[in-house]
Amino acid sequence: MDKCREEFEKQKYWIGLFRADVDFDMTLGKFGRYVSNGSRRIDAMYLESFNEKWEAWANAWQHQQAKVEELQKQLSEYIFVSETLDEMYVKEVQKSDELQKRVDAALKLIESWNEIAFDKTTHWTEGYEEGCYHCAAQLEQALKGEGCQ
Repeated sequence: MDKCREEFEKQKYWIGLFRADVDFDMTLGKFGRYVSNGSRRIDAMYLESFNEKWEAWANAWQHQQAKVEELQKQLSEYIFVSETLDEMYVKEVQKSDELQKRVDAALKLIESWNEIAFDKTTHWTEGYEEGCYHCAAQLEQALKGEGCQ
């Protein structure tokens, strides 16, 4: 409330002569009240009018402050969500990179197998079937991420 009172006292109602004739008492009213300090006689109605202006100002300030606090809370929540989304994005990119490495390793194996020239006459020999199982095992390892570089 100190900031509120500082701003209020900068306004046109706060006349230099009046400022020297009042003190602020925080214990009075909802927001505190201005009271005569006895340095000179102040009209009670004028002082009451001044306090009414202060109370209206303080109510408006409090209302606006509540809005500001709500907006700050929302902003904090949005920042949290944004940071969470950023973290999720980074994790997804890492997963994607890992999967791409696996696919690349599998493609590399397939390319190396394509380079092997099979003799048409020995294509279906016993060794070929065993080689197919070996190739399938290598491909499975590559897709699981085992043996990937």
